Amino acid sequence: MTVSSRPVSGLRAPLVVAAAHLLACAAFLTAFLTRRDDLPDPVATHFSGSGGADDFTTLDAFPYGALGILLVMALLCTGLVFATRGHRVLVGLGCAVAGLLGAVIVAVVLNNAGAETADSVRLGPGTLGAALAVAAAATALGVPAGGRGPAAPQAKPDDPFAEPAPRFALHKGESVVWTRGAGSRPVLAGGAALVAAGALMTPLAGWASGVGLAVGGLALCACFAVRVTVDRHGLTVNVLGLPRPRVRIPLDRIEEATCRDVEPLRDLGGWGYRAVPGRSGFALRSGPAVVVRLTTGSEFVVTVDDAATAAALLGALAERERTTSGGG
Repeated sequence: MTVSSRPVSGLRAPLVVAAAHLLACAAFLTAFLTRRDDLPDPVATHFSGSGGADDFTTLDAFPYGALGILLVMALLCTGLVFATRGHRVLVGLGCAVAGLLGAVIVAVVLNNAGAETADSVRLGPGTLGAALAVAAAATALGVPAGGRGPAAPQAKPDDPFAEPAPRFALHKGESVVWTRGAGSRPVLAGGAALVAAGALMTPLAGWASGVGLAVGGLALCACFAVRVTVDRHGLTVNVLGLPRPRVRIPLDRIEEATCRDVEPLRDLGGWGYRAVPGRSGFALRSGPAVVVRLTTGSEFVVTVDDAATAAALLGALAERERTTSGGG
């Protein structure tokens, strides 16, 4: 009996990233509680490029601020890994962030311990080197523990288009419309994690950091669902099914339309609306996508169910448009 169709790594990877951040919290708490009596009040918490202390926090507030930052980053990294179904690159990045932050905050505690005043505390370049080493070790341990991640789509080596779409025969003047919604709950979860992280980060690290995270999260939430339409106007993609904003590719700009499996991080550099050299589009998940080769040579991509039908119809409409224009 099948219990769940979700890959094992999709459940395991977020837990691995969360565990890495909780270990960072535990390391900080251990260092703070064992050296609390040796810490000055206030505590040096920020350092200039030369290593000298230039910002301070009261001893009572220090552990709450440090734990707040660690937990916000735990929420953010875990949410993004869940949203991408345990992609190995983001699992590694999440573990690296945990190792780096944990090592730096523990170093802050140890360097403050024994100092007569916070002004005399320094954080040397060796601290960053040690923190980077811890981050590398966390990545090396976390990526294998997170599982294999989602399987990459396989394409034919001799043809970038895995499955040429069948063609529709359309008569002159015949009207036909294909439309379907496409969404991604993991993308919505990732956006919500960013918004929550921004809300928590604002009182801890200032409004600039918090607003930046929240705006990114809202942008991701806004792109979690689209409506894809193929008709006499060409290919139209509306965010959340609203009239605006939208992307429209008219028929006279379409050289070829086909269906291909797309992996967002590999093919477009991420999820949501993305643009990379030679290619742009909406990638809300891995899997079949309508791929439009434009007359300029670039591609527009949108992942959607029944992409083969949409591509076949779009190709037929574009072919009829070329025939009609040529005949006129």
